[in-house]
Amino acid sequence: MASSDSRRGSSSSNADSGISCNTTTTTVNPRYACYWSSNCRGQHELDDCHVRRNELRGKLGIYYSFNAMFKRFSRDQMNNLSLEHNPTGSTMINLLIYKKEDNEPWLLFVTKLVKEKRQDNVEGFNRQLLLTLPSSNPRKKNEVIRQVAVRALESITDENEITKDLSSHLKHFLFVDASVIYPLYLTSDQAKLLTEHFSPNEEVITLHWFPLSTVLSQLPEWNDYLSRQAEGNELAQIRHPNHTGIKLNKENEEYTMWSVTATGLMCIRNHVGFEKFLQS
Repeated sequence: MASSDSRRGSSSSNADSGISCNTTTTTVNPRYACYWSSNCRGQHELDDCHVRRNELRGKLGIYYSFNAMFKRFSRDQMNNLSLEHNPTGSTMINLLIYKKEDNEPWLLFVTKLVKEKRQDNVEGFNRQLLLTLPSSNPRKKNEVIRQVAVRALESITDENEITKDLSSHLKHFLFVDASVIYPLYLTSDQAKLLTEHFSPNEEVITLHWFPLSTVLSQLPEWNDYLSRQAEGNELAQIRHPNHTGIKLNKENEEYTMWSVTATGLMCIRNHVGFEKFLQS
């Protein structure tokens, strides 16, 4: 599935996620079939839908929802764009899956082929295999966001023991620049089942668990993460530094984190706190 590289702007789509999938222009992959309008009917992929590309606008800003309720908007006043077709302003749904070992949270990362952001050279736009969170994007206009989260989980497992009743476990989230991050706790048995039965697919290549302490030790300080406080109905705004090159080591292997994922994790740390965020 062809993809562009920009997700930071207010206008955003599945293409803008920067995530690469291997499909052809003549065959529709059911995973990415588009149902955005009544005319789409799964006859083409998300990236090939011009209507969806024009209507799926994302919202810049940050807020924490303690009860998983979305703020809704008719317009993005900062960019003077209509959000009537996507009032939540959400274009990417992420799952921060975690387990506990010896009372410490361990976070699950996946590797995907993604594009880094804000690179000044042509080589920077090549796809790289980087650590990200499991994620998915809306396929239908006004699609229930929790259903998008279900697809994010289904990108790494089809085990019913893990996927059943997922929506009831999505109790809060952090919204940051058109991206939503839900925490999802797995028991030790569920985490073992997920890991042992995982099979690589065209989107997700590998799974990796890292202790939260290890992740936090590699994230840089970001004391001035807000460029503007919330004002009236306008969301607080984050700065957009280029958090590239953050490394995590595992069994003598070194992995690089996608800057979008790193920014999301740093926003959780600074805006909510991991102790509060990782509460089931």
